[in-house]
Amino acid sequence: MKKTDYFYLWIAVTSYMAGPVMYALTLYTFYRETDVITPSLIGWTAATFSSVGILFILVTVILLRVFKIYYFWLQTLLFELLFLVLVYMTTVLLGAGNTGLPMLSFPFTPEGIPLWMFWGSIALMSSWGIWTARQPIRKLPYMLASKVILILFILEIWLL
Repeated sequence: MKKTDYFYLWIAVTSYMAGPVMYALTLYTFYRETDVITPSLIGWTAATFSSVGILFILVTVILLRVFKIYYFWLQTLLFELLFLVLVYMTTVLLGAGNTGLPMLSFPFTPEGIPLWMFWGSIALMSSWGIWTARQPIRKLPYMLASKVILILFILEIWLL
């Protein structure tokens, strides 16, 4: 593997870790809830990100490069919009059961906001990481942020 391949792997891993960290911070900030990260949340969302999320990212980056409209904010906006699909998928996978699909306004409900923060932070970190990989001069801020995310994730899991 090349050095850039390892960096993209680092982006994927730390981007995913941003999700549970932001989910826990959102639930604590708005609702004062603690111990919210569960093994089923980690399991279902990790599987969803490693399959559907990475596919969304790859397709988006390829299309933006093919059409030669590869801009950071456009990429981030597209990631955020596509990851809204994952907010709905998580709801179904974690137990919507027979109640059907959630309403379109679900991301704006008290139950949906933490999930939106979960997937939105993953989309933002992924976009920032991919953008940083293309600009090797500016890797230090991303590396610092990703290491902080890694430490917070480890602390959150350790306290689980």
